[in-house]
Order: sequence, then structure tokens, then C-alpha cells
Amino acid sequence: MYESFDDYKGYMEENKDKFPSHVFEFATDVYRHHLDSPHSLHDSWMTSVIVRENRNPERPFDPEPTIEIELLGQKHDRSINLSYSGIERYTIEGLKNPYNWGDTYQGDISCHEVRLSAEGFLIHEILFVSESKITIICKDFQCSERLHT
Repeated sequence: MYESFDDYKGYMEENKDKFPSHVFEFATDVYRHHLDSPHSLHDSWMTSVIVRENRNPERPFDPEPTIEIELLGQKHDRSINLSYSGIERYTIEGLKNPYNWGDTYQGDISCHEVRLSAEGFLIHEILFVSESKITIICKDFQCSERLHT
């Protein structure tokens, strides 16, 4: 993780042409990182993680894994959905939140960032207050929101 958001944005600008435009927009959108924005992943809570091995019944030996992460937004007024495809590798490290495990196991999201792997894949790393971590290396991902009304 970068020391500052300015350093991170500098990295993203230097590598802008290597990212799909929608991923670059998500990764550099200050409102996805801002402490008080309802669109921010900061202070959101993880609701679910779904790992699917999508298989073609005629060729079941070539699965196409996908991952979906649903977050309860920091203002508790929306779900933020992250959908990953072209999965190359992922890790999920869960630690009980030492500050408030009865409220949320992993804790709030502390920060997240998107980078490129040496092979040119997208890396999305999400760190939680509890020091839990989700790292997904993939070819593409999308972010969407659903308001709770």
C-alpha cells in the first residue's frame, strides 16, 4: 500500500494506459476513498464474499471463476458491489476485529487500492481495521451500488 493518496494517484496516472478505463476511474475517484463520502469503501462493512466456479456443462474442466463482494456502505444507506472476473489468484485473510467483534467480525475497511501485477493483471487489495485482508488478482472488475430505500 502507498504511504499517501497522492503517491497512489501518481502511480495510477503513470500507468493510466495499462488499466481499463472503468477500473482507472474507480481507482482514482476520490469519493471511493474519501472518509465522508457515501460512495467510499472506507468504513464500509463486508456483508458477503461469493466465489463461483462457473462451469460449462459440456467442458466442465475449464471453470471460469468469479468473485463478488458485497459491502454495506459507511452511511448504511447502500450496498456497494464489487464483481471480479478473469480470476488469476486471490487470498482472504480473516481476523476477528479486536475493537468491536460483536458489531463486525473483520471491522470496517481501512483502505483499498488497485495496482498492476508484474504480468499486467489487476490487483485489488482491501485492508480492514482488524488487519484482515482481501487481495484479488484478476483481468477485470466492476463496481456498482444499490441504494436501500
